[in-house]
Amino acid sequence: MPRTVLFIDPPAFCTTVEGIVAPVLRTRPIAVAPPGADRATVLALSSEARLAGIVRGMPVRQAMKLCPDLVLLPPNPVLYARASRALHEIFRMYAPAIEPRGYGHAFLDLTGTGRLFGPAVDVAARVQREVWARLRLPVSVGVAGNKLVSQAATTVVKPEPLLEVPGGAEASFLAPHPIIVLPDLSPRIRTRLDDYQLDRIGEVAAIAESALCAVFGSSGRTLRARARGIDPRPVLPPERQAEFHVAHTLATDTNDIGILHPLLRLLSERLGRRLRQGRLVARRLSVEASYADHTSVARAVSLPGATLDAELWSAARRAFTLANSKRLAVRAVALTLDRLEEAEAQLELWESGQADTTPGRSEQDGRGAEPSRDIRVPDREHALQRAMDRIHSRYGRRAVAWAHAAPSGGGRRSP
Repeated sequence: MPRTVLFIDPPAFCTTVEGIVAPVLRTRPIAVAPPGADRATVLALSSEARLAGIVRGMPVRQAMKLCPDLVLLPPNPVLYARASRALHEIFRMYAPAIEPRGYGHAFLDLTGTGRLFGPAVDVAARVQREVWARLRLPVSVGVAGNKLVSQAATTVVKPEPLLEVPGGAEASFLAPHPIIVLPDLSPRIRTRLDDYQLDRIGEVAAIAESALCAVFGSSGRTLRARARGIDPRPVLPPERQAEFHVAHTLATDTNDIGILHPLLRLLSERLGRRLRQGRLVARRLSVEASYADHTSVARAVSLPGATLDAELWSAARRAFTLANSKRLAVRAVALTLDRLEEAEAQLELWESGQADTTPGRSEQDGRGAEPSRDIRVPDREHALQRAMDRIHSRYGRRAVAWAHAAPSGGGRRSP
């Protein structure tokens, strides 16, 4: 099912909320900045202050020179959080999944809600009307098939408050716009693109992936995908972590690979279960090794959308080899998965009819049927993983284990 994502962008949220509380400020140039700091910079500003030439991050002294009648207000996080909660109460009426993005801003996943609420663009208009009627807050909304394009749409939507990018038109929508429209682009990449005189998103999208990787490393692959409007990141509510983390502290410090590798496997299996339960895959795995002298070293390896325990264990061993650069004994090991994405393609294998002809099915029905000859090896691996997960779910994690999976050393484990 195609995804439908809304990005809600209340312009000048903090200063607008301040104006609601104190109506006398509504037409004044306002900037939010820490009081009393010699090097204070502008954290937020009103549209009137922006018209005076002030930008976020500008030193307060410079801002006051540009706009002598600028009203400086101290940050009021309690007020902003209360206004954000009021917004989210309205969002929850229409979206089953909401991912906050700073004060007031949020991604809404409307996938599968069409029969209940109608077209996404109509829902977006309804949200705008509801927010204005109840809170007197204006909001811009981008409607698209993923987070990146919906967020980009709100930066080019002005003066109209609502813009929908149809599915399949992501690349053509982004192409004519300047690079600054791409969300979350690091300053380093922006600078390098400027060095190469690449001003438009379409210019970046037209460059071969190998050429971008030669300049930006592994980030070049992601850059080209984003320039073409491809973004598989799921909308993650606060209760769903943006990363998964497990750790184990050994009872006795050791550098015995015979103990550490099985420990990595055990931790990898715990991460794998979390991924599959959340129908997610991970694109990066990090390993941190802490030593007896209380120092630590961390290294990360990229993943091709891993979900299987064997894939994660292999990646964990590679990352640990890179991190384990000292000859000291290891005291603790931590694994972290991030860059999470939805696992639609991988999980489709688990739901297919072929999975019913795997050894996992023969154990269940007792007939010992041979698997179909045309089943591919990856299908068998997914089916075996599925059988293991079913056994663990029914009988506990100790019911069955991969060979040599349990570590020899005792210790404390993080939840």
